[in-house]
Amino acid sequence: METIHARHVVVGAGAMGSAAAYHLAKRGEAVLLVEQFRIGHERGSSHGAARITRHSYADSHCARLMPEAFRGWKALEADAGHTLYVRTGGVSFCPPESDYVAQVSANLAAIGIPHRRMSGQELNRSIPAFEMPAAYDVVFEPDAGMLAASRAVATHVALARTRGAEVLEECPIHRIDLGADKPMLVGADIRITADHLIVSAGAWVRRLLPQLELPLRPTRQQVLYFRPADPRPFSIGRFPVFIYKGVDELDDYYGMPAFLECDVKTARHGGPDVDPDAVDRSIGEEYRATVRSFLRGHIPALADASITLEEICLYTVAPSERFVVGAWPGRPDLVVASPCSGHGFKFSNLIGRVLADLAVDGHTDIDISPWQLNA
Repeated sequence: METIHARHVVVGAGAMGSAAAYHLAKRGEAVLLVEQFRIGHERGSSHGAARITRHSYADSHCARLMPEAFRGWKALEADAGHTLYVRTGGVSFCPPESDYVAQVSANLAAIGIPHRRMSGQELNRSIPAFEMPAAYDVVFEPDAGMLAASRAVATHVALARTRGAEVLEECPIHRIDLGADKPMLVGADIRITADHLIVSAGAWVRRLLPQLELPLRPTRQQVLYFRPADPRPFSIGRFPVFIYKGVDELDDYYGMPAFLECDVKTARHGGPDVDPDAVDRSIGEEYRATVRSFLRGHIPALADASITLEEICLYTVAPSERFVVGAWPGRPDLVVASPCSGHGFKFSNLIGRVLADLAVDGHTDIDISPWQLNA
């Protein structure tokens, strides 16, 4: 059995793990990034053309961190020499009986982000692709947009490698042994000890750390891409990213314009619990009909459009859809960086910096208090 020792080991090369490896390597630290599949695989939470990024959060803590997250992506683009963020503008909307948009607007005002509050009727006039109920509450944020998801993961990994990081692909870890002085990762034919271990394993975090006393739920997210008869109203610059928050928690939707040879993306937020090693990767007609019904009442030109691509990805949901990021109690040499409850990608570069801070310095100047293991 091969035995390896590394100063910093990161398990999981998705959005969070790749960013952690990048920030550690950028600081001149020796880092080993371990991935059970291939880099950029499609079995987790971080693949695909794009993810929404925005300051528009009803959660005030998340909203306060987003300006720093935006700065992090801009710095990464400069380091890489290519673009990852595309500004499209974004709308958040809800029925009049919900206070979601009111909370989002208050938080945008508190952090000084330009925005416009409007009614559904006003939005329909401003962006004709929308035809929603006139009384809906809407907030438009011009700086919202998209992050090129798979490209961002690949960029973090590539830049980490150029600074000396080692990457082990197709190296599944079966368990983590915390019984010795240093954390040990045990695979079929490999053992890896670490001075500092970061576990960013997404939906597999409970497999590796069964001691984690949190009710975590890996869930199956179904994503559809629609090609309208006239694609021009849904192009970047004419159609924004959008988030709809319904009164029912199962009635939340999101979407974005056509991007990177993919058509208009739309999905219902959340899904059924799932075993991450036994995921049904097909999408049924009932789900398609549910999404089309939402579109019919809000973006009718998409409701009967052809579906050109279907994707499955995973959320790992913690209580109140919060993140879990922080040092293991009593073990400063072990940091957990998962789950992110289906809305973490936009924070991933920032969280990577936080993880590097915790591993090297034992603390960070970013406020992660609501995300810590004992929060």
